[in-house]
Amino acid sequence: MNASPQGSSPWFEYPVWVQPCHTDYAGVVWHGSYLEWMEAARIAAFRSVGLEYSALVQLGCDLPVIDLSLRYQKAIRMGNEVIVKTRISKLDKVRLFWDQDIFCINTEKPCVLGRVTLVPVNSENGRILRTPPQALQDAIHQLIS
Repeated sequence: MNASPQGSSPWFEYPVWVQPCHTDYAGVVWHGSYLEWMEAARIAAFRSVGLEYSALVQLGCDLPVIDLSLRYQKAIRMGNEVIVKTRISKLDKVRLFWDQDIFCINTEKPCVLGRVTLVPVNSENGRILRTPPQALQDAIHQLIS
């Protein structure tokens, strides 16, 4: 899993309709909702190349977040439709770096810039998997090509 993509991999797009449960009392998206959408987008990206996250867990592998940053550019409100654009931006040994930007429909500039780093771990003992399951390696390869 040491290979880095040349440049960045293609974007995977995950649509979300902002519901009342995603917002605070002022109708603005609550910061935790962005994290939920980003995780759902990563899981959907893996599913798009044939890897169900539940299958990965059954193989004894988890992908916890070890680093996360969000930069808010513009508030998103209840009723907006958004697209979470997600892609693997870099592989470094076993760390998997994702760009995850959130756009309102029909806008060119992102409302939220997200960066997430994951690492594969053994779900029984929590130790880093230096050699992740082949299914995960294959899915990553498909996402970055």
